[in-house]
Amino acid sequence: MKNHIKVNGKLLQTNKRFKQLKERQKNWIVPELYKLYHNKMKERRTTRKLPPYQRDIVISTLYEQIQDRGIWIPYGEVKKYAFRKTTKMVKAFKKQYPKLSAEIEAEHTRKQMNHSG
Repeated sequence: MKNHIKVNGKLLQTNKRFKQLKERQKNWIVPELYKLYHNKMKERRTTRKLPPYQRDIVISTLYEQIQDRGIWIPYGEVKKYAFRKTTKMVKAFKKQYPKLSAEIEAEHTRKQMNHSG
């Protein structure tokens, strides 16, 4: 029982892995992570990986939502999962929003042209 703590009368596993969550919990968390990450990418007008500070905001927001739903998983485990999925989320953004991605890429190209010229 060394990997358990008691919170509000419930016994919680402190070293719980993402893959140990119930299927329906994962099926809620994964799309939520993608949605939050994509929204942050839209907000920042980027088609690339988010900088660490922005990524941490996404993960913290997701973690709050996970807690609000009463799902127990350590924060570090959610962060690790998000790191593993970063490349997939960026690729999914380009697939899901092809027009927006092209628009953003064009903006970046224009900015680079203006700076180099």
